[in-house]
Amino acid sequence: MSYRIGVDIGGTFTDCVVVGEDGGRSVAKALTTPGALEQGVLQAVRNNAETLGVSLESLLSSTSQFVHGTTQATNAMLTRGGARTGLITSRGHEDHLIIGRVYSKMAGLHERDLVHSSRLEKPTPIIPKELTVGLNERIDRDGDVVVAVRDDEIVAAIEHLVAAGVEALAVSLLWSFANDVHERRVQRLVAEHAPDIFTAYSCEVAPVLGEYERTATTAVCAYVGPKVVSYLRRLEADLRTLGLRQSLLIMQASGGLTSVEDAMTRPIVTLDSGPTGGILGSRFMGELDGQKNIICTDVGGTSFDVGLILDGEVPLDHEPVVAQYTLRMPKVLVNTIGAGGGSLAWLDEGGLLRVGPQSAGSQPGPACYGLGGTQPTVTDADLVLGYLDGDAFLGGRMRLDRDRALRALAELGAPLKMEPEEAALGVFRIINSQMADLIRKSTIELGHDPRECVIAAYGGAGPTHAAFYGAEAGAREILVFQDSTVFSAEGMLTCDITHSAETSHQVFPPFDEASFAGMRDRLGKLEQDIIEQFRAEGTDAGDVTVSRLLGIRFRGQINTIAVPVTEAMLRIGGEQLMKEQFVTRYAQTYGIGAILTGGDIEIEPHRVIGTRKMNALPFPLHPEGGPDATAAVVGERDAYFEGRGYTATTVYDGYRLRAGNTVDGPAIIQRMGDSVVVPPGFQARVDTRLTLRISTVGVGDDNTPRRTTAGVGNGGAR
Repeated sequence: MSYRIGVDIGGTFTDCVVVGEDGGRSVAKALTTPGALEQGVLQAVRNNAETLGVSLESLLSSTSQFVHGTTQATNAMLTRGGARTGLITSRGHEDHLIIGRVYSKMAGLHERDLVHSSRLEKPTPIIPKELTVGLNERIDRDGDVVVAVRDDEIVAAIEHLVAAGVEALAVSLLWSFANDVHERRVQRLVAEHAPDIFTAYSCEVAPVLGEYERTATTAVCAYVGPKVVSYLRRLEADLRTLGLRQSLLIMQASGGLTSVEDAMTRPIVTLDSGPTGGILGSRFMGELDGQKNIICTDVGGTSFDVGLILDGEVPLDHEPVVAQYTLRMPKVLVNTIGAGGGSLAWLDEGGLLRVGPQSAGSQPGPACYGLGGTQPTVTDADLVLGYLDGDAFLGGRMRLDRDRALRALAELGAPLKMEPEEAALGVFRIINSQMADLIRKSTIELGHDPRECVIAAYGGAGPTHAAFYGAEAGAREILVFQDSTVFSAEGMLTCDITHSAETSHQVFPPFDEASFAGMRDRLGKLEQDIIEQFRAEGTDAGDVTVSRLLGIRFRGQINTIAVPVTEAMLRIGGEQLMKEQFVTRYAQTYGIGAILTGGDIEIEPHRVIGTRKMNALPFPLHPEGGPDATAAVVGERDAYFEGRGYTATTVYDGYRLRAGNTVDGPAIIQRMGDSVVVPPGFQARVDTRLTLRISTVGVGDDNTPRRTTAGVGNGGAR
């Protein structure tokens, strides 16, 4: 038997799925180990090996593909735990990162953090002023050398930074994307004088227009580099020692897999790569099911992530914000808030009940874990409300202590004169409203109607809350996949290997033959670079599919839309074809009312993506028929539902449900790692791929789900 393994590290749990060549699955979780992430990875794989009845060594030696999404880079940025980093830039521009942009104080912040403008601050520089050196050099916008760089000045800068104890070095010179000769000279001298220092060069990491964004991207890459490289080397060494023969593949935030060697060269590509796996996996399932518009929702232990599939495509964010730094790198569009199973419940200075964004993580974890945590979390509330079985958590590998959860919630509720159960209900309502609010911000505020979409709910806590936030958001149906508890890891196994290359060159109308020839030449060079990268990894050019994209915007605007281009678009007269495609995508992104009728277009980013197809992940079809859902009943317990209070609720074993079964609410469907809550008036149907399809219509008289407001008020409680 040959296996494929996917592993995703979350803030609380590390998820692992093992897929056999026959399509059979084994899923497992292990607590994330922040100080040594590889230990949590190995434990999650080991748990699967035990389930399969084989040794860890036997499982790994039989593995044909091992895919991994890591949070090491993200953690380094959020905790400011990266390397001591130096910056070499052009003289006179040493304050790039300190000055930033006008919007740097607000970039990436939640609305509630923007209320008091006087308290807003720019991000703490990841590279201090004293570790920044300016070189006396200059290249102009056309790529011509105006002032040549001197070797002795470069060497002096390197020696100064080495003496200051830097572990990593970022190099970002003006207009390096137009002519990289000066950065390449620095690169050669760094290799001679400081070969052991991790380096990042803007001409490789972000060869695009935008002085601040290019420098910030290069600086972040260098800052997280040593941590990511060290971790990947440890993990790969451990896996090889235990029998893995295949090369480790790493999930990229841009939406594809890459080699571990490439990830160690450009570690910034791993930023927020975990949520990307779930979104691409949702697209894959949507293609199998005929669903083109999907709201992807991932509720883990620390965060709630929302992504979109629009008309079968995954939108990209070309200027993502990480820890208030605006970067220039394509990344799957994901909106995130601190709302997960481990999110802490607390009272603010006004006595209002709040939930998140702080999280208990895996250490000390929720109070009910019994690992030292004493503050109440969403998981504690879910347990007290009856949605979780404390004796069957993670398939029985872990026990949850309801008494500890009650004590934590009693302490939270005391100042509000609430019983523990009332406090739990308040926490539950608030977290669901926050999730529904993010869904609305990700859809309605961008011109997309959630009523035309289905919601894919996954992550350990997603199925528990999905019917509630899905109803509040107004989606027409909720999909809970068979392996939803580890779906981001499973989604990575649906991805192909991709490499991309990008450059900037502004092209303004009117477009003549020289304009089109320039675009063809630039795209052709990028394509050649991609093919060479694949060849260096042992892939024949004939196995690589190449797509070309141009970043287009209306004349005078700032943001561009990536538009795939054909050969016909790159010839005289092709601008009309470009504009038609651009307008269609512009309307999809911003709404049809935002189109600037009659406006000219201009072009800036040129991008090429190369793809090597992997074998499709099997999702076997299961025939309908056999025992009805009553054969999967394992008992009942009291669970709380609005308007009914604690209600005797039928509990089902999710692994005993068969295709064609229907489960009417109130019901709870238990599986390893998740608990699917089906409220009264809702119905869950099992389809032929064992996805639970939860119906959210027909509950109220107006065909919309109805919520009552008995008990604690919605959104906050005193």
